[in-house]
Amino acid sequence: MQLSDSLVQAEAALQALSSALAGSDANALEARSADLRDAFMSLAVLRQQHSRSGQTLDAGLQQRIEAVGSQLGPLREQLARGGAMTELKVSALLPMQPNPPTYDALSGRAPRTSPARIYRSAS
Repeated sequence: MQLSDSLVQAEAALQALSSALAGSDANALEARSADLRDAFMSLAVLRQQHSRSGQTLDAGLQQRIEAVGSQLGPLREQLARGGAMTELKVSALLPMQPNPPTYDALSGRAPRTSPARIYRSAS
């Protein structure tokens, strides 16, 4: 695969993830995230191979790589905001309990302060 082909694939994956973020399908978002990760891994490997061979990048190709890289920051922020909103929605539906009960508290017994019987013989 050529570096330019890998860049086209990364650009398409980035656009697909941006579109998936606008939707509400969690499975599509997860799939597009995996596609983006794979596309960027491929691009990184090919870019590293290209650098090791001593070849210089075309100015247009370099600008496209930088443009794709600059789109990742805002996309990451958008994902973080989406995650925070989801957390807020979940906490509204399932409020946290201040002191989660233990099995002893649910049974009505006082909590034990001594070790279990199996450990008493060892001490």
